[in-house]
Amino acid sequence: MKITQLEILPAPFHGRTYVYVKLHTDEGVVGIGESACSGKEQALIGALRDLEHRLIGANPFEIEKLWSLIYRTAFWRGGPVLIGALSGIEHALWDIKAKALNVPVYELIGGMYRHQVKVYCWIGGDTPETCADAARKRIDAGWGGLKFTPFDPTGPAFSLAHGKKVEAKVKAVRAAVGDEVPIAVDGHGRLNPVNAMEMAKRLEPYGILFFEEPVLPESVDAMADIRQKAGIPIATGERLFTRYSFREYLVKGAVDVVQPDICTCGGIMEAFKIAAMADAFFATIAPHNPLSPLSTVICLHLDTVVPNFLIQEVPNGNNPDRKNLINGFDEKPVDGYLKVPQGPGWGISLNEEFIRSLPENPSRWTPGTFDVDGSILDL
Repeated sequence: MKITQLEILPAPFHGRTYVYVKLHTDEGVVGIGESACSGKEQALIGALRDLEHRLIGANPFEIEKLWSLIYRTAFWRGGPVLIGALSGIEHALWDIKAKALNVPVYELIGGMYRHQVKVYCWIGGDTPETCADAARKRIDAGWGGLKFTPFDPTGPAFSLAHGKKVEAKVKAVRAAVGDEVPIAVDGHGRLNPVNAMEMAKRLEPYGILFFEEPVLPESVDAMADIRQKAGIPIATGERLFTRYSFREYLVKGAVDVVQPDICTCGGIMEAFKIAAMADAFFATIAPHNPLSPLSTVICLHLDTVVPNFLIQEVPNGNNPDRKNLINGFDEKPVDGYLKVPQGPGWGISLNEEFIRSLPENPSRWTPGTFDVDGSILDL
């Protein structure tokens, strides 16, 4: 079997552009994947085109060899654009191989460790009351846990009033859903180390599942200091890629929960390797996933296999069109869980008719918030 074509399907969808990858073979088996580099989708598409010559004529069963060929022979190794492109290609290779062998992908990477996967979704709200109401609605809808960002965008001048406002939101959500529901808090890297430590202490009484990105991941030492002093688990990983980036966090004791994004970290096998490495440090894995339902499905194939899995992020799914992006899977949880599709490969297909009907103008994810003095606030 040989690869004959790389096809790219951008899907501009409500403020984002999902980038789907299709690999065609001379035996008619087609594999699909999802690449991501939020806000850099045009560069991502260009990177995929740059990698096409590495794939045409290659044996799609040689997944590790092709991954290494693309990664190791690049003069500029790594980077979110290259690794995001490589992630989608890797997904498609696994899909081809599993379809050709007539098994789900998870059977090729270890087999089923758990038969269902606990999932959480996001909530929002400007006040403790609106946050609590959103939390109750999500749990009533069948989600197994919650995550939210109770922090406002902030600069260096994090205030006592802001800290109290954050604590009031977390307290209200915990009271609304009870002690059994996992609640994660996402800092989005908005805080400096001193304020992050202050907030970790404030959040400690509420039994937080994890405190995600209390500071930006640029400083492993700062993250390690917070993790060693905080009384709650620390999570990070959505802005990291490949096992090499995660290694230092684990060695320095900077993380309890690793969060690789399966569409940006290098693919499902790279996430599997990150999970295995984390397991040696008694850390768990909770894959990051703000992307399309295909990303959710690929995550489920990983979650089903790895022993140190904690919980899976799934976008809210409020938009009724979201389910139209793929065929054969529903992101609606049952009693807090989703099950991995059972068909060959990923067990689903892209709804290409719907994807090709989307407007051609690319959606652009362009965050940016400014303080009253005109300075930039961290998101």
